[in-house]
Amino acid sequence: MDSAFAFDPFDAAQTHAIAETARRLAREKPVLRMANGFVLASRYDDVKQILTNSTVFINAGGFRPNGLHVPIEDRTLGELDPPEHGPIRRLAIGAAGPAAVEPLRAFTRENCRALLEPILKRGHGDLVQELSLVLTNRVIAKALGVPQKNSNWLAEKAEEILSSDMPVTNRTPSGFGYKAAFPEFTGFIDDLIQARLANPGDVPDAMSRIIDTAREAGDAPAETIIRMVLIQLILGGTATTRDFLGHLFHELIQKPELHEALRADLSLLPVAVEEGLRLAPPVLFVIRTCAVETVLGGVTLHPGERIIAATGVANRDPTVYEDPDELRLDRVDPAPHLTFGLGSHFCVGNMLARMESREALEIFVERVKPGSLRTAPGFELRFMPTPFLYGPVSLPVELVERPS
Repeated sequence: MDSAFAFDPFDAAQTHAIAETARRLAREKPVLRMANGFVLASRYDDVKQILTNSTVFINAGGFRPNGLHVPIEDRTLGELDPPEHGPIRRLAIGAAGPAAVEPLRAFTRENCRALLEPILKRGHGDLVQELSLVLTNRVIAKALGVPQKNSNWLAEKAEEILSSDMPVTNRTPSGFGYKAAFPEFTGFIDDLIQARLANPGDVPDAMSRIIDTAREAGDAPAETIIRMVLIQLILGGTATTRDFLGHLFHELIQKPELHEALRADLSLLPVAVEEGLRLAPPVLFVIRTCAVETVLGGVTLHPGERIIAATGVANRDPTVYEDPDELRLDRVDPAPHLTFGLGSHFCVGNMLARMESREALEIFVERVKPGSLRTAPGFELRFMPTPFLYGPVSLPVELVERPS
């Protein structure tokens, strides 16, 4: 056991200091058994091995503290193992796969432009609270067939949930589980499900595809599984992209030369998105449980041990990426970042997140003149309190020069 390096995966102050953690672990043990009972893996190759070997490193326990049992309706997709995982994952793919994402592209661009324009016209605003948060909720609402009039309310509820202890402990002072802790939120989703079951409609949207196949997802009641998938799509499909866009906008404001380079060559936008995802992954780590004795990075791991696969640290591995802390547009065939995971748990929402980020970044780059925005006086970068998520709470800006 090595207690010289402490890393508590449930302390946001530690998890959000990801760049410092990466530099320290590059000098210390990349596979570290810590005093708190967790094993921390931070090297790219080791984290990749954890992510791709789902029979040795299983998802039991998920992001939760040791010993906490969470019922299936309150889990994330990343907390499921076979036999539940495959069928439920297929439901989510129906809402976030290519057939669902491409029709949302024009909607994303239109709404990004509509949300950005008032900020520029006023000369000040919040690029997270008024743009990325609202945009991502409008898009996921559109995908699921939720009335747009409810998208802002969903955004508020999502912020409330992700600012609570729910993502870690599965409880709030109101109760244990989503239904007890957030009855208004779950009630709204249940009403949507019942309304759609009673009146399927003629247009097969994402919710229809989920409902049509939910009965194949195991022994749990179909409505329970549908609610579980919808909650994860609403929270995961909005919070992660919201967080990433906040980081990306902040990077462009801090580095107008980067903004200028993108504006001069829009073909670099996909590169900027991938580099941004590498440096500011919306999810900083996953936790797996060792199922059989194995060796990782020269360290023997035992059944039952819980392993933190620090994807956010591995993305900055100096043996894999030159200038690992820099967003560079000139990387040649870089190793794929691990932000969306790998293998059977590869993020089902990756195509939706990439599409939204790509379109929002293009609108921002074209509409905002490089160097014309600055963060508001007194601004300090503060992060959402969920330990495994990595996104700014807000990004207040003011216009230095009116856009042409």
